[in-house]
Amino acid sequence: MSKLPDFMRKAVGFLLIFIIFQGQAQLLDLGKIEYLYVPSSSGNFEYHRQTVEINAPVKLNENAYFFVGFDYSRMLFRFREEVDSYEKNQTENFKSLDLNLTYTTEMKNDWRFGIQVTPSFNSNLAGSLVGEDFLVNAVMVFVKSKKTSDGKKSRLMMGLGYSTTSRFPGPFPFVNYHRKFHPKWSYTLGAPYSNIQFHASEKHRLKLHAEGEGFNAHIQQGVFVENEGPANRIRVLIVNLGFRYEYKITNYIESYFIISRTVQSDLQLRDNTELVFRPPLDSEMFYRIGIRFKT
Repeated sequence: MSKLPDFMRKAVGFLLIFIIFQGQAQLLDLGKIEYLYVPSSSGNFEYHRQTVEINAPVKLNENAYFFVGFDYSRMLFRFREEVDSYEKNQTENFKSLDLNLTYTTEMKNDWRFGIQVTPSFNSNLAGSLVGEDFLVNAVMVFVKSKKTSDGKKSRLMMGLGYSTTSRFPGPFPFVNYHRKFHPKWSYTLGAPYSNIQFHASEKHRLKLHAEGEGFNAHIQQGVFVENEGPANRIRVLIVNLGFRYEYKITNYIESYFIISRTVQSDLQLRDNTELVFRPPLDSEMFYRIGIRFKT
């Protein structure tokens, strides 16, 4: 893929952050098991991710719940280049462990408030955990849901997110509006996330959507990039566009399969906050399969 100008890279970066927060704003999945695979059949990188997530609810009163849980992921990222410029062994295997602390309560006029704080450890674990392995994310969201007498549903979601795992730490607003306007069709519109869904039946749903994926991890012991210098952190950001198929097993259990194409991929090796190396990444096919347990 050709190299994008800096202003376009920043725009894509903001888009990815918003998309990630869109996923975080769901807040209340009880659990998830997922496998992600980006093969290197035609490109210059390969990416695998296995994820297990569990959240346990604690009822505080009739309107409020506190959730405590964890999210564990193993990532394999292999970058191939014609001439090796750094030692790849230190930048291929990473682990992430998130502690999810979530509070949600009902408000007046069909509004619900939620806040989630996620301390996180992200590292290649070449040794014991250190302070540089620690990151933190947070999201605050207000949601208003409605259902009309004829069965049509709508949902307005607004909030703020903060992520040290992203390229641009800081508070970022997000907003979107979801509406099921027909028994077979619904859509989500907003900045930055939009999709359209076809409800084939009570159990089958197909969605055209954009999705963000990536990680920010500490490289213990670091690497030295030829002609550039030392690096101690890796950031991988991927934006892909494609189709998502969902199968409703029960009212609270859903399986899904995603096939898409990366439309923007970005690999950065950094020395703390300083960019050291950013090679171009090719466009790749993107596959994800999983099962989620909803509230």
